Amino acid sequence: MGIGAMGIFDTEAFSSDHSLEKAEWRRKAWSIPDLRGGKRDWFALTLELLTLVGDGQAAELDSYPQVSSVPNVQTWRVYAPFLKGMGLAASQSGALALTETGRAFLREPTRLAFADILQNKVRLFGEVLAIIRHEPATVEEVDGLLHEGYKLDWENLNNTRRRMDWLEVLGLIQNVGGRKWSITETGEEALGRWRLVSPDALMCGDNEKDGAELSDPPPEIAALLQRLAGSPELHSGRCTYNIWAPGPNRIENLRQIIQFASERVERKEFFRLIEKQFNLKESSVESMLPFLKASGLLEEVGRNVYCATGAGLAWLRSGDDVDFIRILHANMKFVGEMIACAEDGVVRNDLYAIAKGYGLNTEKARWIAGFLIEAGLLEETRYLHLKATRAGALMASSLPLEGEPAKTAEAPGTPDDERPEAEAASAGERLFERLLRASCDPAAEGKPSGTAFEEEIAEAFRYMGFDAKRLGGPGNTDVLVRWSDDEGGSFAAVVEGKSKSGGAVHHTDISDVSIDAHMEKNNADFAAVIGPGFSGDTIRNHARKKKIALITAAELAEIAREAHSLGLSVREISTVFVVPDGLSRLFELIAGRRRELDIISEVTAKPYREQEPLGGLSPRDMFLLLRSADVSPSMEELRAAFKTLSQPEIGLLLPVNSTPSEENATYVLYNGERVVNRLRALADAIEKGLVS
Repeated sequence: MGIGAMGIFDTEAFSSDHSLEKAEWRRKAWSIPDLRGGKRDWFALTLELLTLVGDGQAAELDSYPQVSSVPNVQTWRVYAPFLKGMGLAASQSGALALTETGRAFLREPTRLAFADILQNKVRLFGEVLAIIRHEPATVEEVDGLLHEGYKLDWENLNNTRRRMDWLEVLGLIQNVGGRKWSITETGEEALGRWRLVSPDALMCGDNEKDGAELSDPPPEIAALLQRLAGSPELHSGRCTYNIWAPGPNRIENLRQIIQFASERVERKEFFRLIEKQFNLKESSVESMLPFLKASGLLEEVGRNVYCATGAGLAWLRSGDDVDFIRILHANMKFVGEMIACAEDGVVRNDLYAIAKGYGLNTEKARWIAGFLIEAGLLEETRYLHLKATRAGALMASSLPLEGEPAKTAEAPGTPDDERPEAEAASAGERLFERLLRASCDPAAEGKPSGTAFEEEIAEAFRYMGFDAKRLGGPGNTDVLVRWSDDEGGSFAAVVEGKSKSGGAVHHTDISDVSIDAHMEKNNADFAAVIGPGFSGDTIRNHARKKKIALITAAELAEIAREAHSLGLSVREISTVFVVPDGLSRLFELIAGRRRELDIISEVTAKPYREQEPLGGLSPRDMFLLLRSADVSPSMEELRAAFKTLSQPEIGLLLPVNSTPSEENATYVLYNGERVVNRLRALADAIEKGLVS
């Protein structure tokens, strides 16, 4: 196209009132919910479904609606997320009922009226139409301009294509050949009545600080905050549980997940919906479930039956990211407190140090900061520096906050920060800070362009146990990483470091010809590019096609931190080089290992408190005791935990009653302090031998 994104978005279709545009943006969702069936049938199917809902025909969600517009009819339960996500229907006593929006649409069931509903619910719907109005464009061209204008991190064309599919279905755009689309008269009419959001409105920062406003919380969420304000002792009950949610746009993705549970849903069906929507494995959903419960969004209302909490349902109705943060603050530590700490600006590492006083490690604090940035309550003013936005400052002042935590007295013996593992962790954090700084500063440490970044990349891989060397120079890769697997096989990966002061690597920065030559020269099996970030889908699609792993410096630091903490093997870590899903598989593995440790903690705690009155516990006993706990383990996970803790090398759980069925075998906790001291002494001896 012959004009940049800023030129396209500088039109009369956009309001000059940025505060109105921001309010419009905040109340909308990122995604258009799925509607089963071919796109040519979408409008007719929606009309038929709503007519049946209005006639009271959606009382049994597992039944099939009597529709004629599609050949393969699904159950009401499958169609419900779309109808509810569009605000056309809502749950009422277990059935679907029309909302006022749904009733209004049935009174005027036109395609333009439905386009108005989509525009009112979904971000960047009308904005896509504005791009096409300027000049006929392909899906790829529209997607590129959206990325440029709104600084998106979508990884593929699906989000843009879905919007254009609906614009086509509703008659707002038409195919003009050459894979290009142009606006129709109906599309022109629609743009004339819509308020659009310009990129300038999202980039204008705090020039309008004095006009910043927050919506009032819904009654269900306000009650949570009032209860916390009225009983300060409840702060101690706010949890510090592990956080995990699929990205990008994690708050929006959590909203979709809670939407799946807007009415009672069985665990199997709930997991299936999440797995399909976000292409996750069951183990990943299993790892996320405790967070959903601990955060106050989801509750178990029957055995393996889940439903959104009252607060969660209120958030679904408001659609406001700020309401999610309010719920999170009411249930988890150091949420509003983090905003308060950043009111005058704070370095990330200092913020993470404060988080430790509230019982949160760096990983958990990083997750919370990410949510706050996504909700517009924190902003990254410069590299590694966070500051509360005006809205964030207002938010912090409206929340009941926990005071600064009291420092606990140190137990006799070696202080934690003088232990060898603490020293190693501190050295690791210094390495990660250098790595992140060099990724955005080609001249870091006064060295030739990119040299410091390449050296830190090699050091990070050595920190994880790989044989890594910086090579550099003309005709060779920047870093060569080697390792062996458990069966004696040897592998190598060539790694290109791209330090960019602008914070993003573009597709023109990568030469697959050079990478192929480097792989051949070093007899390498894998290739990767590491940079501060990657811009657009072109580079991702090209890298996927060429089997080149794209890894951000922050991801490498996080992997190294977790690998050291969890003791991951180089074989496990090397999954990061596998394209296309190695990185996500590795983070799933990390989440799984963290969950295993959480379950072991719970399995250890319960016998310690309850084995005397019960005379020992079995995995089945534990399953019943932990059903309502945050971790909520499955029977299979409990059997694995009991097996780990009862093996002779550990000996923490002793069997007292064996049965053919593993889940019914009874165990007692045996001298836990002795076991811990023995294992710590063994670890210290091994470490002493390795460093001597």
